Amino acid sequence: MRPPTSPLRILSPALGLLPPDTPPDLFDSAVAHFSSVTWVADRLRRPGGVLFIPQGFNPGSPLGDQFIGDTLGRNPRALRHMLCLFYPTDGQLTNGAHPIDRIETFFSVGVGLSGYEGVMHGGVICSLLDESLGIVHELNAALGKQHPAGRSHMTASLSVDFRRPVPVPADVCVEAWVEGVEDRKAFMRAEMKGADGVVLASARSTWVTLKEKL
Repeated sequence: MRPPTSPLRILSPALGLLPPDTPPDLFDSAVAHFSSVTWVADRLRRPGGVLFIPQGFNPGSPLGDQFIGDTLGRNPRALRHMLCLFYPTDGQLTNGAHPIDRIETFFSVGVGLSGYEGVMHGGVICSLLDESLGIVHELNAALGKQHPAGRSHMTASLSVDFRRPVPVPADVCVEAWVEGVEDRKAFMRAEMKGADGVVLASARSTWVTLKEKL
């Protein structure tokens, strides 16, 4: 694992990742909120899970991570809380070649993200799916994984299927995972679900590793 001095701004007390200048209640307020949501609390109580706040919701600069972390995240009518969860298997926290390949991200969304009245805007759905996919790479990079999943990636393609209207306000979960890696490409999937576990939207995506500067 990379030591807790990782330049990425993932916040996870369990992993010893404590970025400077993080709002003091950012983690605790998210845990408190989602622990009050019955169906999410059931997931949080499962043994072996590791919680963290992603970099996108904890920006360290006014020039980056602003869409999720500031434009949406500082508006109480938009993205109120965000919390990630993963279940490491044997070796994933200690073996640099063994990446984390599946993460759940919980979003608490308000009416400020509506398109039609009471329904989340389709563009926001795409953004939350895309953000959740990127968090998989972000976590692996923060943990210093010597694997393609631990390198800097950007979205090359994103195909979204809108299955059902996503209500707002609501709490939703996006589960994102890696299906395969080929050279510089990572092939990924994601699903957004609500309290009843029904898939509301899904995505197929290709991510490309950024080339290192010479």
